[in-house]
Amino acid sequence: MNTTLIILFVYLALMFGVAWYFSRKESLNAYFLNNKKTSLWFMTFSTVATIVGAGGVVAIVSEVYNSGISYGLALPISFVAGMLILGIMAKKIKTIGDEYDAHTIVDFFAKRFDRKNKILTGILQIFLLTIWIGVQAIAIASLASVLVGLEYELALILSAVVVILYTTIGGLKIDIITDFIQFWIILIVFLILAFIGYSEVGGISNLLSNVPQGHLNPFGFGGIGWMIGVIVLSGFIYLGNTTHWQRIFSAENEEIAKKSFYLSIPFVILLGFIVLFLGLVSSILLSGIKQEFAIFLLMDKILPPSLVGIGFASILAVIMSSIDSLLVGGSAIIYRGLFDKSKHDSKKKMLYARLITAIFGTVGFLFAFLIPNIITLSLLVTYLALIFVPPIIAGIYSRKTTSNASFYSILIPTILLLVLFPFLKESTFAITSPLGILMIIFYDKIFKTKKLAP
Repeated sequence: MNTTLIILFVYLALMFGVAWYFSRKESLNAYFLNNKKTSLWFMTFSTVATIVGAGGVVAIVSEVYNSGISYGLALPISFVAGMLILGIMAKKIKTIGDEYDAHTIVDFFAKRFDRKNKILTGILQIFLLTIWIGVQAIAIASLASVLVGLEYELALILSAVVVILYTTIGGLKIDIITDFIQFWIILIVFLILAFIGYSEVGGISNLLSNVPQGHLNPFGFGGIGWMIGVIVLSGFIYLGNTTHWQRIFSAENEEIAKKSFYLSIPFVILLGFIVLFLGLVSSILLSGIKQEFAIFLLMDKILPPSLVGIGFASILAVIMSSIDSLLVGGSAIIYRGLFDKSKHDSKKKMLYARLITAIFGTVGFLFAFLIPNIITLSLLVTYLALIFVPPIIAGIYSRKTTSNASFYSILIPTILLLVLFPFLKESTFAITSPLGILMIIFYDKIFKTKKLAP
């Protein structure tokens, strides 16, 4: 067995050990909300580790290698905008969470609006989270394929077993603890990669003069309209994802919830630009490869043999820190929908919670078999998350918005997204996002709805 595999096995054993140790005698409230005791720095570093996932590392390096900086610039822009938006709204979301006894974004729609909103948002959030798990699954299967030469399908199956078992053990409490550890692994290894990559390409000027033609065009991926959309809308993606709501609900208090997102900003800026830089480095040092393998093959090429295992472990940390958050978010939605009012004892409740987590994770990994394209999956789920934003903002800040306005502002743009996305791809949001905004503003005025939300 080579050194790289030994390091990865040690890393996985460490994560399993942490999960097992801290999950002993765990309660359901700890499993889903960390007993509402998440402290400032744990929440900060957990947030950073979670959002810098496979969509933010493997996908960016992959597309920067393939087409240039345009897609890569979206990363730091969306990170900063997202942390600002969540920071601004965190206190209000935390207050609502405590008032409604909410665990997920679906609980907010159920209490603020009505049952049909709960059902619709529950289904779509599960769909959204499932696709995001598929994105992470593609990345982790690519890692296994590069590392041990397995066929993609077999690598995906083995990866699913490892990650789902690890996540099922611990829930949100373990997610936050392991994210804290994984943050430091990610930060240290990525800084080392950036310094070595800088040396390998001979400095910034040499890098810029040797990248493939067109790679420095900031509008090369989706055109000017797409980049404007990224600048204006990308930060709202995080507001439409239940995993961030769940973390806010788990915070000790409103101030911690707010400050954690502001403190995340310098770290996500640094990691965002490092990932963009590594994509450009890969476009110079690698050629003729499958683009999804770019980050792994770059590590294998530029890192000393003694560090390759640690480098791969850092990517595994990136992926695992996102998957466990997604699994806990999805399982919380399903559990609250099926068993929240049950009279089972605490042991049975924990058993059902873990079973739901395992089943939900399995379904998410199956998506990677159906659509093994990380860019396609990332774009689709991004545009779906944006659809939730208008009714969220209206529901929080306006008592006049009705349940029907919320329901149809989600349903109709979602149908259009699923119909138009195969044809319009990255331009689909230019139709679905404005439509959702217009519907939440004008639905009640046009249809003169008198029944306000409770």
